[in-house]
Amino acid sequence: MSNQKTSYRWLLRMAWRDSRRSRGRLLLFISSIVIGIAALVAIQSFGENLQTDIDREAQTLLGADLALEINQPPSDSLRQWMSDLGGEQANTISFVSMAYFPKTNNTRLSSIQALVGDYPFYGELTTEPAGAAQRFRSYRDGQFALVDQSLMQQYGLNPGDSVKIGQLTFQIAGSLLSAPGRTGLNAAIAPVIYIPQQWLGATQLVQRGSRIEYTYFFRFDQQKNVDQLLEDNDKMLRAERVDKETVEDRKQSIGNALGNFTTFLNLVAFVALLLGCIGVASAVHIYIKEKVATVAILRCLGASGRQAFLIYLIQVSIMGLLGTLIGLLAGSLLQLLIPKIMADFLPVQQISTDISWKAIVQGLLTGVGISILFTLLPLLRVRRTSPLRTLRVVGNEKTERDPLRWLIYALITLFVALFTYWQTESWENTLAFPLGLGIALGLLALVAQGFIWLLRRFFPRQWSYV
Repeated sequence: MSNQKTSYRWLLRMAWRDSRRSRGRLLLFISSIVIGIAALVAIQSFGENLQTDIDREAQTLLGADLALEINQPPSDSLRQWMSDLGGEQANTISFVSMAYFPKTNNTRLSSIQALVGDYPFYGELTTEPAGAAQRFRSYRDGQFALVDQSLMQQYGLNPGDSVKIGQLTFQIAGSLLSAPGRTGLNAAIAPVIYIPQQWLGATQLVQRGSRIEYTYFFRFDQQKNVDQLLEDNDKMLRAERVDKETVEDRKQSIGNALGNFTTFLNLVAFVALLLGCIGVASAVHIYIKEKVATVAILRCLGASGRQAFLIYLIQVSIMGLLGTLIGLLAGSLLQLLIPKIMADFLPVQQISTDISWKAIVQGLLTGVGISILFTLLPLLRVRRTSPLRTLRVVGNEKTERDPLRWLIYALITLFVALFTYWQTESWENTLAFPLGLGIALGLLALVAQGFIWLLRRFFPRQWSYV
């Protein structure tokens, strides 16, 4: 160890030699790190790809350039204003009602959409069979309806069967597989049934006191500034109690909702990683206790406490890095499955599965950083291991009094806070999440200490160890 370069080489060689009999156990330590990092990378990659797809398909999610919604029949002045807007127009009259299926004699609460016009202007009503949407629009050829796929499957319906809505019976033109902005969650609450608006009056469901929403869709040429149009007429729209939604509004609302969801999943995965690292720290604590005699021998041979500490820090750091790399690979593969699992709950039909290098870097820094920080606590006792341990057993070192432990606690807290801010970009959450996590872990520690006290206090001493 004549120079610093030789010293580092010696530390690496000693760390490798010392790990020969314990590599299997060290590999077992990293399993929880692998799971946590895989979850983080998969969720982060999925979230970024989903946001990119939402930005790309924003017009398809709304199906129009502008949507105006009102919960009462529009006034004559509002009708005239909308008519003067020009462009392509369509509208729906929607309400919730019971649908009756004569084939199976079942009824189901459904969202009835009475449509007129060629909506959606972007995207399409995806149906089975493929020509069902066109047949549905040909209302002059008969009374046709498009029924949500979930209803078709639930009651064993086929195209050509009938559905009765109010006082009118419609022939099912086909099953509706997808429509702009609708997800499997919408279908679970109130599956949609499209009917031509021309037949709505015959159902006798639109009466005084009915809760009905009127939605008007517009498609303009690219020269029309929709935002400026809404700003110029904001006072009138407010007076008429009209809710307005543009492509940017729909993109932002869906993006925020899904962003909050992926952020929540990321924090859950991070908590799982933290709990896993606590388990790793406990395992390293036991591992170091078994290595005390080895450390004492190294001290007798001239190694300093710092060098002994670095030997075992190198071991756990390599294990943390290895676990993180395996987790990155597993997460990259796992994110290929998430779109298939959640396909029914997403508004976008095709989710890309590109590798997110931002998620890779985040996972690498998080995995290596948090695994090293948590294993530093049990490694502190190595610094104060006395060479006398080779000759006799002495009392346990008071590693809990080592002043460095407070620095490690502070670094762990700072790391958790930085990760929280990275995910939420909110200072309130940055303060609240580590605080709540600390309280939860503190309560768990108190419960554990309580169990230990109860066992020592009431466990029968005459019982054998095994």
